[in-house]
Amino acid sequence: MSIQPIRAPRLHERIAQEIAQLIAAGTFKSGSRLPAERQLALSLKVSRSSLREALSALELQGVLEIRMGSGAYVRRRQSDNPVAGGTVSPYFQDRLEDRPGSIVAPGCDSSDADADPVSGASGEGGPAPREDELSPFDVLRARRIVEPEVAALAARHATPAQRAAIAQAFERLQREMRAHPTHTLADRDFHVLIARACGNAALALVVERLWSQGLGPLGQRMEALYVTRGRKRDNIEEHRAIRDAVVTGQAAQARQTMRRHLLQAEKQRMRALDEG
Repeated sequence: MSIQPIRAPRLHERIAQEIAQLIAAGTFKSGSRLPAERQLALSLKVSRSSLREALSALELQGVLEIRMGSGAYVRRRQSDNPVAGGTVSPYFQDRLEDRPGSIVAPGCDSSDADADPVSGASGEGGPAPREDELSPFDVLRARRIVEPEVAALAARHATPAQRAAIAQAFERLQREMRAHPTHTLADRDFHVLIARACGNAALALVVERLWSQGLGPLGQRMEALYVTRGRKRDNIEEHRAIRDAVVTGQAAQARQTMRRHLLQAEKQRMRALDEG
């Protein structure tokens, strides 16, 4: 048998496991509301973004029900709990070490929620994470570093045919966002077409890979939970501004509008759940 390296669990997985164990122990009972998000993050000494990912993962597993404007509620009965008897939910079985101890990663505490979202990295050192376990917030922050410059490059280098394709992609995006409340593939296509028009194949590949991670199960569930219809309307106008800047060749404006759009997207995911 070959020796396999031990992979440290991602922070949101450790938080989710801790919450699941508290449910199993009866600290949070079936049908009860979890403490408010800010309070829970302070108690666990983790950032609100990592906590939100953990809550979304538990919601995906049916352990919690997240109600917009109200909070997160325990859905399963104690006897059905995924950690009853000390066993681990299938979601965490191949991700977590079954060990006691603090769930706080070195250097990570509740102040992370107020830190610069680009430099405030969560997690810890060790082997690189698998692609299927990347944090949706990490993906969004990486996009906020890469895509503004990509948009500026596209404004400079896009061919007439590429500009026309970007304009057409915006029309599809607008129709789909108005018709569907959840994440649309037209959104991804719009951003990928801009990346392919930037004149740098490596950057285009980076954007495509980031989008493929953002469309994973956890990212899609967070999108459905936290992105409101009002945000979708704002989203259309932000994409319109990006389209206008790229298609008319205004590099500085393309950079600014893309940065503003991605910053607003991240802020929405952090404030959408009213703690009451």
